[in-house]
Amino acid sequence: MIEDFFVLEAVLVALAGLCFGSFITLASYRLPLEEDIVRKPSRCPKCGTSLRFIDLWPVLSWLLNKGRCRYCTAEISARYPLIELATAALFLLVYGFFGITAQSVILMLLVVLLLVMIIADLEHYIIPDQVHLALLPLGIVYHYVMVSDPEPLAAGLVSGGLIGLALHYGYRHLRKKEGLGFGDVKFFAVAGLWLGFKPIVPFLFIAGLLGVVTGLGWRVLRRGEIFPFGPALAVALFICVAFPEVSKAFWNIGKILH
Repeated sequence: MIEDFFVLEAVLVALAGLCFGSFITLASYRLPLEEDIVRKPSRCPKCGTSLRFIDLWPVLSWLLNKGRCRYCTAEISARYPLIELATAALFLLVYGFFGITAQSVILMLLVVLLLVMIIADLEHYIIPDQVHLALLPLGIVYHYVMVSDPEPLAAGLVSGGLIGLALHYGYRHLRKKEGLGFGDVKFFAVAGLWLGFKPIVPFLFIAGLLGVVTGLGWRVLRRGEIFPFGPALAVALFICVAFPEVSKAFWNIGKILH
């Protein structure tokens, strides 16, 4: 009986992930184009026909229509079901670690916002300001609900922003070209609010490593020298928020090495 309850919970979490994944596909497509994500109905990107309720079932509608529009038969990108499935998988990952708790709800909402950011940056080299604005109140909630000894919010916000600005102007001064974009700088400020001052260092370290991997992958794919740094920042923030012991381990290793 207890096992059945957990299976039901997991199914509901996966369904929630699919539904939020559908929102992510819409938001990550429209926000960089400065299109409305609330009042404007969903349409086929090819023929412009407004989609009906039957066309908007996550993954299922795409499969039943064999990856094509039901009205003009144009091919619909696999990005839609893949993002929906990825969101469901990440929701289940959070559920597997934290169950149904206030922490897991915050982390699932964080996943949604970070996926919008990652996809928009990968496809358009843009981190929408709406993502930053949504992360701020969620970070405040996280700070006061989950952090046992919270630091002053303004201190983390300012320190993160200053670090981002230093990296932006420092890279431009040393390399004589743009490196870190202002969208990334804003995200540093948001990360500072979420993490506080001390965890920002391991966050930078993890983001740097992931950024190197992203840059190498970008070159292998021949996408050019300029690559989006947002995905590395997003993953690093999630790791440091969901698993704060990573930050503690970072500082403990540093003490051992010294």
